[in-house]
Amino acid sequence: MKFKTFSFLTFFMSGSSLASGLPGPGADSPIPVQNGIAPRYLTDFQHIGQGLSWSAHLDTELFANLAGGIRQGTASTSAGQLGLQWNTNKAGVWPGGLFTASAFGIYSSAEDTAYSGDLQTASNIYAPSAIRLYELNYRQQWTDWLATRVGYTDFNLYFDVASNALQLLNGSFGLDPSLSGNVPALPTYPYSGLGFIVHTYGGNWSSKAAIFQGDAVHQYQGVFDRGYFAIWEGALHWGHEEGEDADDDTDEYGQYVFKVGAWHYRQPRAPAFDLSPTTNGVYGIVEAHWQIAGAELAPFLQWGKAFGRENLVPWYLGAGARLSHFLPARPDDALSFGMARAALRPGVVAAGFEDEEQPAAIYPAETSYELTYVAKLNDYLSLQPDLQYIVHPNGVYPNATVGLLRLHLEFF
Repeated sequence: MKFKTFSFLTFFMSGSSLASGLPGPGADSPIPVQNGIAPRYLTDFQHIGQGLSWSAHLDTELFANLAGGIRQGTASTSAGQLGLQWNTNKAGVWPGGLFTASAFGIYSSAEDTAYSGDLQTASNIYAPSAIRLYELNYRQQWTDWLATRVGYTDFNLYFDVASNALQLLNGSFGLDPSLSGNVPALPTYPYSGLGFIVHTYGGNWSSKAAIFQGDAVHQYQGVFDRGYFAIWEGALHWGHEEGEDADDDTDEYGQYVFKVGAWHYRQPRAPAFDLSPTTNGVYGIVEAHWQIAGAELAPFLQWGKAFGRENLVPWYLGAGARLSHFLPARPDDALSFGMARAALRPGVVAAGFEDEEQPAAIYPAETSYELTYVAKLNDYLSLQPDLQYIVHPNGVYPNATVGLLRLHLEFF
């Protein structure tokens, strides 16, 4: 299996329930908790003809909180995606154009964090059940070093991504919680938003900047009526891996990659819309790919810092590695392990509880340790058992042991 960020945008339109009959958030409804991050390894788009390509996948998993947390229990989640692309260059219409659209459906039997109680979320695909339009955008390649993309977009497909961590299931390895834990209604899973991205790159460097609407959940008013979210990321790339493409919005090329980024969130009328005040932060990612006796070891390091006393997560640190091609009899299998530590502000944690429900102790951090293995059964199916040990979930609950079993089905 090839693990990579999907090269197409994910869009969850607020309130667009296509088939589930679930109502979308109203204009004045509270911001729902965003408990998970979308799966970051999907099939490539497969070319059909006349510039058309399609992609489809299904993830279904069983979640079990085995001990600790809030209480023991199980839940299941299934998430499927179907996408279509039209390449105007391959169609012979005009050069450099790419239209992308996709739909995404989710079914969740229960909320995972109601059992484990963790802030970082053990499963990166959990979200409330719905069927939604997932992406609708256009990318234009202007020159060999400049491209733009506009439309409904999941910013986390292109920013703050550690590709070596994408096999891990904990949500923090997809988007660090110094950002996801502090900014509500972000334009990412399960609600993408309207945005514009400018991407420049060369053989050893890349830079991109974007601006998105500030509230991706309530999209019924003006684009920036509820503020905006702006982000920039620069990267340096050393070395070259076989089959890599520098013209990749995800910037996942090079044997060694170093990224830094900065973001700013402005919400001018926070009290009226139940959103957090204006805040900002920075992050960094370091990745490498090493060949060792025929196997590949791909370590990573993530860090993030959010400024402002109102932020629940002031900083984050993540580290781990993926080991692949280490079993001659099963060359497509892979093993990953990781640690994700989210610092917590006890005062902000305490504010989330009623006076009579105040916890006896609030710890200054939540730390998750994860070990996962992906076994490729055939060209279409992969099975992934996963084990996580979570220290001080949300800073207040007993240490939790979580097990997951995910089945990944690719259609092509």
